[in-house]
Amino acid sequence: METIYKRTQTPLYIGIGFLLFVVAIELISILLLNNGTLVYVLDDAYIHLALAENIKKGHYGINIGEFSAPSSSILWPFILVPFSAYEFAPLLINITAAVGSVFVIFKILSLSIDIENYHLNNLVISTNTIFAILATNIIGLPFSGMEHSLQVLAVLIVAYGLIIEGEKKGIPRWLLSAAIVAPLIRYECLAISIGAVAYLWLRGYLKQAVLVIALTSLFVMSFSFFLLSLGLDPLPTSVLAKSSFIADEGLGPDSKSILLNVYRSLSRERQGVIMSFSALVLLSYLLFGHDMQKKHLSIAALISLCIHFMAGSYGWYHRYEIYILAFVLVVTLYICSATITNFIERNSTRLARIIILAAYSTVFIGLPYISGLFTVPLASNNIYEQQYQMHRFVVEYYNQPVAVNDLGYVSYKNENYVLDLWGLGSKKAFEYRTRGNDKDWMKKLCEDSHIGLVLIYDEWFTDIPNDWIKLGELRLSKTRITPAGSEVAFYATSKEAFSDIAVKLDEFIKTLPSGVVFVYEANR
Repeated sequence: METIYKRTQTPLYIGIGFLLFVVAIELISILLLNNGTLVYVLDDAYIHLALAENIKKGHYGINIGEFSAPSSSILWPFILVPFSAYEFAPLLINITAAVGSVFVIFKILSLSIDIENYHLNNLVISTNTIFAILATNIIGLPFSGMEHSLQVLAVLIVAYGLIIEGEKKGIPRWLLSAAIVAPLIRYECLAISIGAVAYLWLRGYLKQAVLVIALTSLFVMSFSFFLLSLGLDPLPTSVLAKSSFIADEGLGPDSKSILLNVYRSLSRERQGVIMSFSALVLLSYLLFGHDMQKKHLSIAALISLCIHFMAGSYGWYHRYEIYILAFVLVVTLYICSATITNFIERNSTRLARIIILAAYSTVFIGLPYISGLFTVPLASNNIYEQQYQMHRFVVEYYNQPVAVNDLGYVSYKNENYVLDLWGLGSKKAFEYRTRGNDKDWMKKLCEDSHIGLVLIYDEWFTDIPNDWIKLGELRLSKTRITPAGSEVAFYATSKEAFSDIAVKLDEFIKTLPSGVVFVYEANR
């Protein structure tokens, strides 16, 4: 019996082994490129670490003495608090979450695929586990250092819980917990929780549905009241700054933004178009299928998908849409499980062709994620050559207050004040920048905070003060993947600051990695 059990777990071991093998290759490549330094592929990872540092000190914000809400996750910075001093902690947490995601995918596939031939069943589940890993960016996400690996795990748990209800005619408690916690990991997961509530309601679990919606609303609203108590907006500034769903003139959505999001999802966003095909499959089953549980599951997935089409985002290292893609993918696979199983059994002699077809389908769905795996080390090296070097200069050489537009690494493990001119870490800067009614706002904010050095992307701003003195630009040595710009401009806000910065900059430049250059302004 033990031998049979171990053999039935073979696809799980293969999936986890594949995940860890590719993760190890990516990690080794990153360390080789970055002279042994682990750096995440997104500077945003260090915003959460910097916030976690201060939460540990009893303060919510990037700068001690100034409240701010730069994180688009409610829970993630708090999860990082015990590990805020360790830069590798988000990677380890995310790899653990990725392994958990593989386990849940395996469990869903085991329920979806039931072929009489034992060895054929194992082969099909093994290959599909690997394909699902590739199609849902489970390998690439941990290197972002962000909360998205945990987000994917949460939505997969919700999907598995809904499937289990149909299989065992009962609601596992962990399903309710996952549906409540998911929006606290990322606000977008409200779409998943609402879909789960609709499913519970349709299946007659009215108390559980009310419990999920009540506790989810309570926790999300409590965090909003917490932010309001600090003098901030009810939503994190990062959500307000990045969401295309929020109307410019207020915190709520408007019909125009909803319609534009739907149009973009169905016509301009590759992954949105792919998910619309899944929507057609789900709708077809809803209209013509016979299993009532699967019909209810189709409704739940369609509700979640419609909410994402109306309010969701895409891209930026393939992380904004991945939660809904993973959810819809496994639900659709389960709903079509009988058709898939029958097709494989009838064509078992042509299994190689079936696997090739499945591989092509995986590439079609997950092409951005698969191709992205080849650029993970280079993306990390970009942040190493740009934001990490800026961090080194500010902390090890300059050691005074600075202003930036890319908040992350410069603020992490930095005791000095960091003004975020883009506004994620400064409500005042966000309001000045978005209202656009004061051309001198950058100068005023820097003067108020006694800032002598400004590190920004020139192309992001039209209001750069004329009396600031540009020292030069820090330039990447390789192709840009994830930073918003290839060059970071260094400005001195006064002649006195210029002299001090220039001396320290001369020393710093000698320590730059091979290929990274600082190009002085011609009139320096």
